[in-house]
Amino acid sequence: MNKIISFFLLLFILITSSGCKDNHSYDEKKTSPRTVLMYLIANNNISYDIYANIAAVEKGLKETKSAGTFVIYWDGGRYYNNVFSSPTLFKYVVDDNGNVSERQVIMTYSEQNSSSKEVITSVINDVKILCPSDSYGLIFGSHATGWLPADVSRSRSLGDDGGKKIEIPDLNEALLATNVRFDFILMDACLMSQVEVAYELRNVADYLILSPAEVMAAGFPYKDMTKYLMEVNDKQTSVINAAKQFVDFYKTYDYKWATIAVVKTSELDALASSMRSVLEEYGSNLDMFNSSYLFSLNRNHGYGRGELSYSSYDIAAFIDCLSDGNTPLLWTEQLNKAVVYKDYIDGDVIVNINPEFYSGIGTYIPYANFTKWNAYYQTLQWYVDAGWQKHWIW
Repeated sequence: MNKIISFFLLLFILITSSGCKDNHSYDEKKTSPRTVLMYLIANNNISYDIYANIAAVEKGLKETKSAGTFVIYWDGGRYYNNVFSSPTLFKYVVDDNGNVSERQVIMTYSEQNSSSKEVITSVINDVKILCPSDSYGLIFGSHATGWLPADVSRSRSLGDDGGKKIEIPDLNEALLATNVRFDFILMDACLMSQVEVAYELRNVADYLILSPAEVMAAGFPYKDMTKYLMEVNDKQTSVINAAKQFVDFYKTYDYKWATIAVVKTSELDALASSMRSVLEEYGSNLDMFNSSYLFSLNRNHGYGRGELSYSSYDIAAFIDCLSDGNTPLLWTEQLNKAVVYKDYIDGDVIVNINPEFYSGIGTYIPYANFTKWNAYYQTLQWYVDAGWQKHWIW
């Protein structure tokens, strides 16, 4: 009898001990210090270039020493159907020794509009469940035109899923709905370093890695950047190091062109307050921004081209003109707190970059002829909080 009791007691101990071990290993497997989601909207004419980012990330992960998970969402529409027959979520896991797992598909979806806020929220929520983490980073790769409204022209705001786009306020709502505060958001897309875009997204990420002008089709050099994007210590240093790789890459690229900035979002409310003060002091000077003046300003300090001309000017140049060359010191100090890193290379000139005024971030200057843009601009948070409504004269 005692032997039977001893046997069952031993069996119970083995089972419960084994259960504790399984739970512990499950937690280690499912939780990581950092998960980065690369969200690729590639159902468009740069699908080939966007697809190349996957191989670059795979190479970059081999150089990282930070444990974590890198997740990629791919929607290429009719492109690369031989690899991904439908929108797909897959991951790579880096362990504590820097070993990288093989690609693992964790979710497939039916055809959907990957530029919609509902899908963006849903995919990020799937990542939260399937790859829970102590911290998150987010990368968007697609077409973009900054703060502009999405319409039938080249104006896209962000994304291009077979012509479907998302406007920045809707993107902000999509990200807020996930309840994730991202360590960083990197926009591998054109014209996204605009104060209107950054301000709209200030409550969903600590840092933004953005380009004020166009981004070459080759995009960001993920082979060199990924190791920094996976780091969890000293967020500001990590994102700045990642941004530096962008400029370094284009120094040796066939087309030597790049503009980059890192924005610290916690400083943007103070920047809006400072903007209100500048407009209060110099708002009467807005009368001089007529068509000929804006033409000159766009030629020398504008970031948009073609149909996008006059949509964004370097904000430092605008304030200098508005203040008759007397840019308030407090404004400059706050701008430097908000844009913690900026750089450029303009060996191949796409738009003019003036080193004296390059701030790394653009802004719109309202003009009467752009009625559609002006109407939409008034829906943006920057318009209200920066004090534009008090000086809206058109």
